[in-house]
Amino acid sequence: MKQRIKKNIIAASVLFVLAGCASNDDGRTIVTPSPVKLAASSHDGNGPERLIDNNLTTRWSANGQGESVTFDYGKAVAFDAVKLAFHKGDQRTTKFSIQVSNDGQQWQTVLNDAQSTGKSLGLERFDFPEVTARYIKYIGQGNSKNAWNSVTEFVGVNCQVDYCSNQELPRQDILEPVEITASTHDGNGPERLFDHDITTRWSANGLGESATYDYGSVHTFDAVRLAFHKGNQRQTKFDIQVSTDGQQWQTVLEGAMSSGQVNGYERFSFDAVEARYVRVVGQGNSKNAWNSVTEFAALNCAINSCPDNHIITDDVIAAEKAAAAKMAKSDQGKSNADKMKALRSGNFGVKVAKPCDSACQWDVPLKVPTIPATPKAGNTPGQNFDLTTWYLSQPFDHDNDGKPDNVYEWDLANGYQHPEIFYTADDGGLVFKSYIKGVRTSKNTKYARTEMREMLRAGDKSISTKGVNKNNWVFSSAPIEDQKAAGGVDGVLEATLKIDHTTTTGELGEVGRFIIGQIHDQDDEPIRLYYRKLPNRDTGTVYFAHENTLKGTDHFYPLVGDMTGETTDGIALGEKFSYRIAVKGNTMTVTVMREGKPDAVQVVDMSDSGYDVGGKYMYFKAGVYNQNISGDPDDYVQATFYRIHKTHDQYQ
Repeated sequence: MKQRIKKNIIAASVLFVLAGCASNDDGRTIVTPSPVKLAASSHDGNGPERLIDNNLTTRWSANGQGESVTFDYGKAVAFDAVKLAFHKGDQRTTKFSIQVSNDGQQWQTVLNDAQSTGKSLGLERFDFPEVTARYIKYIGQGNSKNAWNSVTEFVGVNCQVDYCSNQELPRQDILEPVEITASTHDGNGPERLFDHDITTRWSANGLGESATYDYGSVHTFDAVRLAFHKGNQRQTKFDIQVSTDGQQWQTVLEGAMSSGQVNGYERFSFDAVEARYVRVVGQGNSKNAWNSVTEFAALNCAINSCPDNHIITDDVIAAEKAAAAKMAKSDQGKSNADKMKALRSGNFGVKVAKPCDSACQWDVPLKVPTIPATPKAGNTPGQNFDLTTWYLSQPFDHDNDGKPDNVYEWDLANGYQHPEIFYTADDGGLVFKSYIKGVRTSKNTKYARTEMREMLRAGDKSISTKGVNKNNWVFSSAPIEDQKAAGGVDGVLEATLKIDHTTTTGELGEVGRFIIGQIHDQDDEPIRLYYRKLPNRDTGTVYFAHENTLKGTDHFYPLVGDMTGETTDGIALGEKFSYRIAVKGNTMTVTVMREGKPDAVQVVDMSDSGYDVGGKYMYFKAGVYNQNISGDPDDYVQATFYRIHKTHDQYQ
């Protein structure tokens, strides 16, 4: 019995990558020489040398429009195109320009505001009129999701002498059938042939069973792309037939045979034909009479993507076997992934009762304690530091409400500490520790933290946490009414600390970095102050990001080194240092102080950053805010603070 299954098939927004699809698929000779030197305006630890390592899993990354990489070829070379591959290139478009120069001083733009397809992880080619140049500069303009520039590979070519395929040019999407039918199936229906998932399949038992695509109108086709169930264990035999009317059929492939070596896509070509209907007719497999196909599509390789690695060769087979081995190795780490998923809920760590869970009375505002000149061992954090105007965000969710277990100012003032993540050290310092795992504090973050948030209300529950009110402060450049309503105007945060541990696992762009101080408004951050130490470095760097709330972009400023984590005069683990964040109107001054070293000072003009408008309220944050989510679940960051002091002016 013929079963008809109608379906409007919606293409998946994220195309899955089969073995070999993320490789340089030309595999042909490039005569044009490689650059002899590369220089980047900036990077986040993913340096520019990764652009020419023939590895699409590595990348150069830099945040902000105008960040660039310059390629020096050492001599004048003829170019008429560049080939580029992009990080997350199948999920977002990337915008960029290309400039060339003979002397590195005078630059000619050959591609302006070029844009990737957003559909490919492989190399895409961008042509321009032939030029002779020693230098090529890639200038990033961000991507369709954010201001980051992340490029995995770069190749300068001359298509007169180098291999250049039309497959590297922008391709049209593969046509979607408007209707899919099958002569029969075993419950695995034919709609599964076009669901972009090779773990599903159409299955039918018997020679001559078929599945038919109706494309709604006549189109040109010259190939089909199929993937097969158990494709690396057995060969599958089939025919391909086409028709313009669904009545008269032409066989364009007869007795075609899969490789029996791969689970991924295999392409089968034929002379170009005009057709509305395309049918795959199963002829069983090398083990039995079953026809089991996981994916099927008709192609026009003149306009669709037809990568070389869909023609099965020894290299493609080796690539799939390598991918399978890597996946098997990844499965060994599944317990880590499961652990991370379970612990992301916040159900870990010792559950500690808060002092005011039972009985607590306090004056409003909370009385400022007498603080020792030097923090003392044996004291609670609230006895060594004035915590009456702070609350603590923890990575736990022991009450299972889906939110972090915040500890408010009255509990901190009455002696709260946690033996794992927030406690007094043997030398009297206040230890903050945060793992990679942990419940998220808001929908806008993906990182875990053990971090204090300023609370100027000092225990007065009648004052809301949020808003321009007596719990928060504003810039003196804010409207007068906001200055009158706020709990403070302008502000200074000073801290002395040492770094005890940074993450040592995870992606290169994330490993070793975390935030040690912030100014936050209701949505954005005038400053995020970072410490970063790479695993192979003896010392770390301190730098900060300033967010322009009008543009939605971050600008990074170096203090002791920069965001790359690379410096010759950094701050070692266990080395005490101090920082000072001071805001006066639209001017922010950030200072890092080290014994025996000159102060590192950076002044930021925030006049065009959008923080002086009405409704913008501020608060300081101090502690550790992990910025690594790719490492091992038990990896962590830790810092010990010896001084945390803040002041504000009042509206006069």
